[in-house]
Parts: sequence; C-alpha cells; structure tokens
Amino acid sequence: MSESVTRIVIPGVKFSLDGCEVYIVNVIKTTNIKGEPRFLVSTFVVCNGKVSKQYCFDVASMDEFTRLLRHEITLFKLLVYSGAYDVYSKS
Repeated sequence: MSESVTRIVIPGVKFSLDGCEVYIVNVIKTTNIKGEPRFLVSTFVVCNGKVSKQYCFDVASMDEFTRLLRHEITLFKLLVYSGAYDVYSKS
C-alpha cells in the first residue's frame, strides 16, 4: 500500500489582513483519514515592524484559513500593542 504525497510550495506570497502583512511560506496538500483534502499552510505575520513566530495551520478551505489567521493576528497584535512583545524578543 503506497501513498503519494504532493508537496506544493508557494514562495513569496504576501497579502494584507487586518492591518498586518501576512507571508505564506509553504503550502502542503495532504489528505485526512476520510480521504478529504487538507492543506498545511505555514505563515508568519508582520505588524508595526514586529515579526511573529511561524504559524502552521491545518485547514480544509480558505474560509477556515482566514478565520484561524485572524485569530492569531489578534493575539499577535495584543502582544505588540501591550508592549509584551519586547519582553519575548531576542536582543
């Protein structure tokens, strides 16, 4: 029983969402146990010159990706605007 995995790389995709720049680093198409297509999307966010950690989302649709990404952007903005980002950044 051999399974083939197709890896799709989309380098350099950048777009704006909720006032931040979002960079898509990598997209990998996979399937779950039921055979439904899923995508592993690696991204990072830049907000007010501060760069977030890299996030990896397991999503089935663009709507789900946007919803999860908006959640992470909100948490990241909270860190940046409260000043807590500077505590965790490397000097």
